[in-house]
Amino acid sequence: MLRIPEFAQISRFCIAGAIGVLVYYIALYGLTEYLGVWYVASAVIGFILNTGLNFMSQKLWTFQDKGTDMIGRQLVLYVTMTVALLIGNTASLYFMVQYLHMWYIGAQIILTVVISILSFGISKKIFKPS
Repeated sequence: MLRIPEFAQISRFCIAGAIGVLVYYIALYGLTEYLGVWYVASAVIGFILNTGLNFMSQKLWTFQDKGTDMIGRQLVLYVTMTVALLIGNTASLYFMVQYLHMWYIGAQIILTVVISILSFGISKKIFKPS
């Protein structure tokens, strides 16, 4: 059974992730629609903002890791994880829609759950107190 500290940590992880996704969409839409930035460039900027915000919020808030001695290594691992999950999500989404004939939104919902679980487990190791 899930203990209260674990539930609180998972809740913080989900809240921080949701805020990061919101920042991504605000950047994507705002830069494209109001500043005339090419949507692909807007998506990359949004992804960078999301990753940076999530790194700091997961490190400091979710996992309560205030140490700075490993921050460079943690950042490299976190960005590597994020890029790998992005590639995995994209490939899996394509496969599920093209070959399993799933609705893209339904496929993405399933992938979001799977990727969130993977991301939590990996992030827990990245931000594990030394």
